[in-house]
Amino acid sequence: MVLRLVLVSLGVILAAAWIVRRLLGISRGRWAATLTAVVLGEAASVGVLNFVTDDQIDHISWRWFPVGLVMVAAFSMVAFALLEMLAGMRTRRRGQALLHPVATVRRLVARARRYAQVSIIAVRNGLWRPGNDDPQIAGSRLGRSLAATFEDAGGLFVKLGQAMASQPQLVTPAIAAAMSRLADNVAPADAAEVRAVIEDELGPLEDVFADFSTQPAGAASIAQTHFATLRDGRRVVVKVQRPGIRESVERDLDILSRLVDRLDRSTGWARSLGLKELSAGFAESTREELDFRFEAANVLAARQAVEPAAPIHIPDVMEEFSTSRVLVEERVTGASIAAPGLLDGLGAERRRELADALLALMVRQMAAGERFHADPHPGNIFLDEDGRLALIDFGAVGRLGRFERSGLIDLLRGLQSDDPTLLRQAALAIGLPTTRVDADALDRDLARLLSRASRPDGTLNPDVFMDFVTVFRDYGIVLPRTTMTLFRTLVTLVQTIELIAPGYELVAGVRRLGGEVVAQHVMPGNLREFVQQEALTFGPLLKRLPRDIDDVARSLVRGELRTRVSLFSEPEDVRAASRMVNRMVMGLIGTGLAVASAILLTVTSRPGQRVGLETVVGAIGLSFATLLLLRLIVQILREPD
Repeated sequence: MVLRLVLVSLGVILAAAWIVRRLLGISRGRWAATLTAVVLGEAASVGVLNFVTDDQIDHISWRWFPVGLVMVAAFSMVAFALLEMLAGMRTRRRGQALLHPVATVRRLVARARRYAQVSIIAVRNGLWRPGNDDPQIAGSRLGRSLAATFEDAGGLFVKLGQAMASQPQLVTPAIAAAMSRLADNVAPADAAEVRAVIEDELGPLEDVFADFSTQPAGAASIAQTHFATLRDGRRVVVKVQRPGIRESVERDLDILSRLVDRLDRSTGWARSLGLKELSAGFAESTREELDFRFEAANVLAARQAVEPAAPIHIPDVMEEFSTSRVLVEERVTGASIAAPGLLDGLGAERRRELADALLALMVRQMAAGERFHADPHPGNIFLDEDGRLALIDFGAVGRLGRFERSGLIDLLRGLQSDDPTLLRQAALAIGLPTTRVDADALDRDLARLLSRASRPDGTLNPDVFMDFVTVFRDYGIVLPRTTMTLFRTLVTLVQTIELIAPGYELVAGVRRLGGEVVAQHVMPGNLREFVQQEALTFGPLLKRLPRDIDDVARSLVRGELRTRVSLFSEPEDVRAASRMVNRMVMGLIGTGLAVASAILLTVTSRPGQRVGLETVVGAIGLSFATLLLLRLIVQILREPD
């Protein structure tokens, strides 16, 4: 008897394991998790059968073996999914769940509480409420709801709102205007906690600094800065990560990802704004900000790019005193160029030299694929005591790939020659079209923008860069995040250069200062150079053209010329067809399961049984069928017209 039970159990385990792996698409590995899940599933099935048969499971007929096997497989798949979730959580937490179970439970509870808090705030402010949610309309309910939700949630959500306010070309001007009222209200961290962070990273404070100001020079959501003097007399700025901010940021980023996923699935405005992509880029940059070693590497790379004779200064990083949570940099003397009247004492020629130096540095870095300062606003640029421009805060940088550098060159060439075709080619080379692009209509819109690119005084209108992005977005051309960083940087750079040297001609400056690589590709100096460039571009095409024409003519004569119509060639068609087929399959499965379950419910239980096995299986199946069909109906009703 015992041997028979052992053999039956072993057979059920092996059969269920094979079924589970086939249904879940597991081709290799994960055998330990599979067998564990099957054992748990068998135990759950035995418990259910014991309840149904009044602990008379030994007397069940062999004809119920397939039903039991199905129950084991179903419970096993649920158990396997739970095990995978636990394994993923353990991997993300790098084993902390096993080493510190109490702390892990506290973190999970805190995360669940925070997620519930943010969800309640979002519902209260009407993010899921339909009506008046057009992101293009100024003053719409959507803008007010988003701003109120981020403001009430606080923390990292305020930082995201500020990022959205600075990117009207991505989130529409209406949403950006609503977000502009968000501001940091960050109190300085406790001095004792700041000291503890520094000493954890560098050792006793007195062994590193001869003087350290406990009063922060500035405080932000992730870090705050303090003035100090090293033991060797060098005056420095110490950037210290706020105590406990890493855990708080990771928790809020996880909640933000879940919230955005829900909005992306359930609302049309979230998909139209590209909220999922925006939050992903925000999460990536925020995680980099949590490790000051990235900023230190950016500073060192920028210092190497500055020419020795240029009136540009990049403060040095004290690498021996810098870690992931503490950054020690040379203190800049002087004041920000945003200070009123600071540049008034400089002559026009000197101001132009400073603008030339800043533009030359940025353009060379962009064209060469090096890291460039992605936020060169006046607050991040100082005029030091030696009359040089000092760039600070390299937490945000950009770097262009080969295709993006080529696109930048086409963009500048298009601005120089008023050629919308070059602008379109640049966008299509860099971005990803999500729909069929009407080239003629796009060229007409770009030509209208080019007519407004120059101001009456001949200077470049910085808003033209963001207008280009808006037009590309309207035509379904999705630009990568690095390209968006480039456009934002160009807008900020133009505004900063205008502050340094009013009336500065940017395009002429690029040709004059961009170096041989940029000058040769961007602005041909004469007709001969232009013809040479175009010949190099189209030479291979012209060489192949006679042979291609001969091949087409020969195929036409032989009757071999064919055309092919490709169904579902557009991504929208594929998505629509997939959605339709998936709903048909779900409907058929739900209907079939409901009918089969209803038939089982009509079977009469054997005498002496409280509940028949057929009744249990039928009730479970009918419940699943009802949920499946209701979900399908809700999806259809909520689908936008």
